[in-house]
Amino acid sequence: MDNLPLIHNPAAGGGGKYTGGQLVAGLRRAGAEAELLPTGGRGDAAGIAAELAEKGAPRLVVAGGDGTINEVVNGIAGSETELAIIPSGTANVLALELEIPMKLDEACALAVHGASVRLDLGLAGERYFALMAGAGFDALVIKNINPVLKRTIRRAAFPVSGIRTFFREELSPLSIDSGGYHTEGYFVIASNARYYGGRFGPNPRASMADGLLDICVLKGRNLSRMLRFWVGALGKGTIDSAVAESFRSSEVEIGCPAGADVPLQTDGEVVGRLPVKISIVPEALKVCAGGAGKTP
Repeated sequence: MDNLPLIHNPAAGGGGKYTGGQLVAGLRRAGAEAELLPTGGRGDAAGIAAELAEKGAPRLVVAGGDGTINEVVNGIAGSETELAIIPSGTANVLALELEIPMKLDEACALAVHGASVRLDLGLAGERYFALMAGAGFDALVIKNINPVLKRTIRRAAFPVSGIRTFFREELSPLSIDSGGYHTEGYFVIASNARYYGGRFGPNPRASMADGLLDICVLKGRNLSRMLRFWVGALGKGTIDSAVAESFRSSEVEIGCPAGADVPLQTDGEVVGRLPVKISIVPEALKVCAGGAGKTP
């Protein structure tokens, strides 16, 4: 395989992990020439990816974090263009999920020679996601995160923002409806994958190849329940049923009180507000998946 299109976000992970030259050289060592396509701002990766898919590109490579990858996914979802990933973001959760190597040369070798698998995508409103959609608390955390702090202390910026958000923001009650089932809570995660912010998550049974979303609903909003929720998620994903409710579905609708401003995030980026309908789109993404998309 040669002349691979390479979408590169030079600002991913705070910038500086890989230069365009390093990426092109890594792919060349793996046996392919690359056309470097750097992004300059939000939305660029989605536009470039959509144009490549429309032209029938068989495979494209993206070097960036989960936010950049989410943009590319939205550009190629449902097409025959295959996604290959060189992780260079802050958390690289999708790369962890798909067992994509973190070292440059190993990731480049996979991008050039790896085999393709088809995986499901989630759809929140009109926005596709590979990993998860979150409504309420986690979206507020992402919205409130200090970008300078994120560049400086990377992953540690998220718990710092979480603590500040909990004490400064009022959580609105949410309504959750799925196929005639109704429940309520203060924070919802709809997972298409096991991992959330690293090698942990509240829905460890989630699979990118089962045609279902795993839904977790935090039932209370006090500090004790919030801490128990995250301790469970950081452990083996075993959440106390008194703290959160879990179920599986192909579709869920999340609403909030009239006038409430409740943000929605997909794959770690705030993309909209409630209300929203979230569904699963089976086999919507072709991806080069390392240990070959070993999702349970």
